[in-house]
Amino acid sequence: MLGRAAGLALLLTPLLALAACGGAATPSPPIGRSAAAPPPRPIEMSLRRSNGEWIHLGDLRGEPVLLFLFATFDGVSQAALRPTARFARAHPEVHVIGVAVQPDAKLLLDPYEAALTPGFPLTYDPARDVHHGTSPLGPIDAVPTFVMLDAFGIEAGRHVGFPNSHTLDRLLVEAQARGSPEPPQELPLLAD
Repeated sequence: MLGRAAGLALLLTPLLALAACGGAATPSPPIGRSAAAPPPRPIEMSLRRSNGEWIHLGDLRGEPVLLFLFATFDGVSQAALRPTARFARAHPEVHVIGVAVQPDAKLLLDPYEAALTPGFPLTYDPARDVHHGTSPLGPIDAVPTFVMLDAFGIEAGRHVGFPNSHTLDRLLVEAQARGSPEPPQELPLLAD
């Protein structure tokens, strides 16, 4: 019994000393974690079309962007072209971009686009970071995957699999709820 009381006294002594000094113990974050999560950052990527044209996501700030991550060989991705194209027609204020997520995307993208005419640009990542899961989008669990970026370029929502009739609209609502960047304000001129 004396051993247990001595152990308790050893545990309480630092807390009593701290309380006597008027200080308070502040909890430290768990090992390996920071005290606060860093703020979300805009997705910066450059994607290439089969005709050599580049699409830089940073150039599209101010409006939402829907990234349709697909594979040319995937039947579900091919079936998802129809609701994605319908969404693109219904929401011209959203930049809809297809991103082929496969190693041979550069070779297959042009014939795929010519055969299926999706109604929105199809691209690939020349660095293959999206394919490897090392892009700013992080790991891609499956195709098709839909990633909605808000007007600031920050991911607002993600859906994996075939979209139902409300999925893409719900992602857009999430992006619009975040607002849009304010246009730059002109500074007033100071008079002498």
